[in-house]
Amino acid sequence: MRRRVATLVAVAALLAGCGDGVEGSPVAAERWDPCSITPDAIAATGLDPSYRMEGWGEGIAVPEWASCVFHAPGGVDYSYGLSVMSSIDHTIAEARANSSNRDGRDLEVGGRDGYMYKTEFGAAIRDCQIALDVPPGVVVFAALYNTADGVDACEVVLKHVNDLERAVPGAPK
Repeated sequence: MRRRVATLVAVAALLAGCGDGVEGSPVAAERWDPCSITPDAIAATGLDPSYRMEGWGEGIAVPEWASCVFHAPGGVDYSYGLSVMSSIDHTIAEARANSSNRDGRDLEVGGRDGYMYKTEFGAAIRDCQIALDVPPGVVVFAALYNTADGVDACEVVLKHVNDLERAVPGAPK
């Protein structure tokens, strides 16, 4: 019995000597909540601070993504929506590699790696998305427009990303 206790004490001392002095257990990365963007920041970028839709809609669950949608001013006649999505399960590399993303180009926003692209929503909707690298994971901003208004959705989403990038966690120093 003494030999077993002595062995356990020796192993414990050895493990303690190899530790880095940090106590506690590792914490899993938490996904950022896009709806945490303040109403003041939303208003400052020209969106309606009184409107925000959290999640994907009633009865729809997409566990690997958090989503928040903001509208341009105009009540029920708003001209476009800005969707902000966050994931720790997906990366900016996936956006670059996705063959259904069109007209992709690399960019930098606030010192972050970014990728701008379009997807197909159909003939009536024009979109543009910007994925920002947020280790671990990605944040995607998307502007969705009706094609009849002639507005460049990429110009719109880039303006909002430049305005709101500071609200996204993990900004480069």
